[in-house]
Amino acid sequence: MTKATAPSTATAEPGASRPPWVSVRGLSKTFGPAQVLRDVDFTARSGEIHGLVGQNGSGKSTLIKVLSGVHPADAGSAVEIDGTRLANPVRPRELREHGLAFVHQDLGLVEELTVLENIRLGQYSAHRLSRRIDWRTERSAARQTLERLHSDIDTSRLVSTLHPGEKAIVAIGRALQNLLPGTGCVVFDESTRALPRDLLPDFYATIRRLAATGTAIILVSHRLDEVLALTDRVTVLQDGRVVAGDRETKTLTEASLASLLLGREIELLEERAPAQAPSHAGHTAAVLRARGIHGEFLRGVDLDVAPGEVVGITGGANSGHAELPAILAGVAAKGRGNIDILGRAFTLPSTRPGQLIAAGVAFVPEDRGQEGLAVELSAQDNLTLPRARARGRLMLRSGWQAAEFREAVAMLGIVPAKRNLPCSSFSGGNQQKILLAKWLLNNPEVVLLNEPTQAVDVGARIDILRAIRAAADRGVGVVLASIETQDLAAVCDRVLVFRDGVVAAELTTDLSPHTITAATYPVPVAAG
Repeated sequence: MTKATAPSTATAEPGASRPPWVSVRGLSKTFGPAQVLRDVDFTARSGEIHGLVGQNGSGKSTLIKVLSGVHPADAGSAVEIDGTRLANPVRPRELREHGLAFVHQDLGLVEELTVLENIRLGQYSAHRLSRRIDWRTERSAARQTLERLHSDIDTSRLVSTLHPGEKAIVAIGRALQNLLPGTGCVVFDESTRALPRDLLPDFYATIRRLAATGTAIILVSHRLDEVLALTDRVTVLQDGRVVAGDRETKTLTEASLASLLLGREIELLEERAPAQAPSHAGHTAAVLRARGIHGEFLRGVDLDVAPGEVVGITGGANSGHAELPAILAGVAAKGRGNIDILGRAFTLPSTRPGQLIAAGVAFVPEDRGQEGLAVELSAQDNLTLPRARARGRLMLRSGWQAAEFREAVAMLGIVPAKRNLPCSSFSGGNQQKILLAKWLLNNPEVVLLNEPTQAVDVGARIDILRAIRAAADRGVGVVLASIETQDLAAVCDRVLVFRDGVVAAELTTDLSPHTITAATYPVPVAAG
């Protein structure tokens, strides 16, 4: 991996001679017998983009919740903004007065309200006597806020009608509306999770513009490439402690940053060379054949997958790639077309998902909490559910479930290795491992994956990608839908790029993140 290029911010050394806008000193936080933060020091300077990273359970979420006043810190901890020490717990009014604002990962917008109402909610001005809201003043304030972000979104539109990039702009506008230009601090807490890949450059440009005016930025992110490309400095948490504080990002590579996160040297997955692609890829003996696949966005897509082949599918927003796995699994209401699994023919939408499962199809959905797992059940019950009926009631009293859980732990490194814990007790990355193992242990012929590494930390990402590649090496056909170009480059034998509901490009050589991105978002050729 190469070093990230220096971020484009206001000066060559952002924040180097500026005082800290946000300063945390000796911050500790204990929940019962568990100490989740231990003597943490952290600073964010004016005009600086400062990354805050760590594995799930490292304490970064707790740190943000202390800063936002959700949790009080332990006695002796200090949080200061622009030299002023805040109360413990931090009061929301203090945050507004001192200019500390937050944009959370779900953006926190009310879909059924307008842009104006979302921006100004809780900030309304009213006539002194009648107490009626002065909507002319409110519209002016909302427009001025959006203008600061170079946006002309109609403030009368319902948020539910906006695309994800516009929703992000509204959330950012709401956060910074009380900040004077060039002051304050905005915390982006995994905010890019809500954005498609093609909208990220505009989002990054907005963050850089804010920092260039002098506003401090704290960026919490799992994406190492994002942290390296965007931030000026980074603080790394591990087990509630700072293991690398105020480190200049330009001195780091993805491998060195990952090693700091994990506490050990690691070998990152590298892109697969074309010569490593399976020799049978593209031959007539396909494990999966799909013909004339239609959906909400797809328009007559054909797809063949050979045994042992990993086919990546990607694209921009509404390109259709994201709906393909669910359609092939028979769970998409608008899916139609013809599927062949090792010679067994199925027609959509009349085919039931159970028929495809019986034919050897496994589907790992994007939303693990709502569609993939019953989080109130134990890890063991979730893991073995697809095979419970076939094993029979008497077999439930045997040790097969425990044996499968041990196999899953060995395959994917599930932590903690406690089979009777409810899934809700596991981190997001370990929940994703349980979901993947649930279907890999079903001995599938085809595995359909939709964003399997979404919102997981670097350690879980590596474990998941290695398990996917190992399944393919055993002869399983894999369809991997993802906007993570590094994941696609690391495990895929070929990549199909979707645009406007059809396959716009097929990549079989030079599967690098750069070439995949370039094919997904080509630069328009100027006329004339």
